[in-house]
Amino acid sequence: MAGKIHFEIVSPAGVSTAVEADQVVLPTTSGEIGVMPNHEPLMTMLEPGELAVTADGKTTYAAIGEGFAQITPGRISVLTDMVARESEIDEDSVAKAIERAQTALANAANMSDEEAAAMEAGLKRNLAMLGVKRRRRSA
Repeated sequence: MAGKIHFEIVSPAGVSTAVEADQVVLPTTSGEIGVMPNHEPLMTMLEPGELAVTADGKTTYAAIGEGFAQITPGRISVLTDMVARESEIDEDSVAKAIERAQTALANAANMSDEEAAAMEAGLKRNLAMLGVKRRRRSA
C-alpha cells in the first residue's frame, strides 16, 4: 500500500476531518466501498452509515448521514449532512430519538409528506449513529 490519500469531510458545521489516510471505507447507496491511494475517479452517493478511516495503522470510526463522495487518485472529498465520531455519540440519547421517530412515523397519517420524509431521514441518521456506537463497543 504505497502512498496516502488526502481525505476530508465537509458538513454544515464546516470541515470536520482532514487527514492523510491509508484507506477509507464509505457507506454508499450501492454498498460499502474501500478506497485507497490511486483509486479510479468516482462520484458516488452516500447513505447514512459507518465510515472507517485508517491512517498510520489506526482506524477511526464515525457515523455519517446522506451525502456525496468525490474520489480521485489522490483525494477523497465527502460532503454530508451529518458526521458524528464514535466518541461523540450518546447511545441513550440516540436510542430515545429513534424510539420517538418510530412512534411518530407509526402515526405518519398526521404528517405532511415533507414532515414524514424529514422524520425518516433523521431516523436513518440516528440508526447509523447507534450502529457505530454499538459495533465499536463490542469490538
